Amino acid sequence: MNYDFLHHYLRQQGFTVYPHEIWCGDEGCEFTRNRLVDVAAKKNGLLYAFEYKSAADRLLRATQQVANYSHSFDYVVVVAEVPRTDISVNPKKGIRIKEILKQGAGLWTVKFQKAKTRDQKTELAFLMTNISNKAPIMSHEVGTTSKGFLVTQSDMWFWLFYSVLDRRSDASTFIYARQLLERNNLFKPSEIVAMVNKEGKEKTITRITEILKQGDFPMLRDRHGYAHPRTIVETALFIAKFDFDFERLYYHFLGQDKPTVDPEKLRKMRDLLWNSLQEIYGVGPRIASQIIRGLALKSKFMWRLIPLDDDKFLEECGFNVQMASKLGILKDKDQFYTELGIFADNFLIKNRGILSHVLWYLRKAYCNTKDCLDECPIYQHCFTYELKWKIDEIVAPTLQNPNPRNHEYVENKLFHATSRIVTIKKPQAADQTKLTTFI
Repeated sequence: MNYDFLHHYLRQQGFTVYPHEIWCGDEGCEFTRNRLVDVAAKKNGLLYAFEYKSAADRLLRATQQVANYSHSFDYVVVVAEVPRTDISVNPKKGIRIKEILKQGAGLWTVKFQKAKTRDQKTELAFLMTNISNKAPIMSHEVGTTSKGFLVTQSDMWFWLFYSVLDRRSDASTFIYARQLLERNNLFKPSEIVAMVNKEGKEKTITRITEILKQGDFPMLRDRHGYAHPRTIVETALFIAKFDFDFERLYYHFLGQDKPTVDPEKLRKMRDLLWNSLQEIYGVGPRIASQIIRGLALKSKFMWRLIPLDDDKFLEECGFNVQMASKLGILKDKDQFYTELGIFADNFLIKNRGILSHVLWYLRKAYCNTKDCLDECPIYQHCFTYELKWKIDEIVAPTLQNPNPRNHEYVENKLFHATSRIVTIKKPQAADQTKLTTFI
């Protein structure tokens, strides 16, 4: 669950906010399953626990949580999304809400501006297209002036090399692998294939393994041995079928020697290539889609004709789900492909590749920086900020009588976490320091 909006609001009100969910103390707690606090904060020396209930979550579930939190915190507040259909949050007329209030909990409500108008979606799609045109597709180029274009055969080979090694790893390791192999004249596909022809495939795999191990390159091991070296060799053998020429590769799968704008021929070419790439050891549907997506977005004109209108060019991962939700183009996380596909069909000329690229790039370039509000070209569409939500404080909380040991436990956790946080006026986005490679 993303509580950025609540973190932002509390900081504006002068609270020091714990950066993530926290367990309350267990002494005196009646309910063992309801001890995880959504947001913990401190103000004027007093500890506050905030329990958020979305419109899809039953509000009365908070009774057990409030009971537990009251043994660790000075104040407990339930933050309820409105409108809701389970119970009334009117403290005067609502009957069931009083079950929570009589425990001494405060009551806040939050209303989100979730719906985007067609004009807003059109503007968002326009911004996404411009961002994708100018943004790189490899993590190590984020924050540089590179636009990520794949112009030369060398550029395209490195994109292929980079992608087949991408097992959700740090992109810097792919650069390091390239450097290690270049020092030993074994990075270019022609160099790799020359060794295969001279000494055999398995000896070439062994030699690349030795080079990478000597350089302390982090490698995955499976039933066939070290996975990365075998993938590198098979990728070189794949491009060798086309004389190490990506243009010949393109026309081979197109089935003709001239470009075409026929969408059906281009889709057939795309899908044949997608299936063929998966014959490379270690390459599955995600990586095959990544390779084609990058070539279609950043390579020569003929590659850019390839339609990225299939859902396989969307990439569903936790960070992309979060970004799409923040931008208001995803309401139900279980409908990722359906809802984003509809947005792409209606506003991006069906191009799912642009959508995946921009979701990845925004979180890499801006969401992990304290100045995202000033720098992000799309922040005005993000529901984390400004008038995208409104909080009303309906009922003030009553001072609790927490267990001293529980209280000390939470206070120590809060102190150690927040002592490393610099308080700023602008809101901070969610912690995404462990991001992985997109494309």
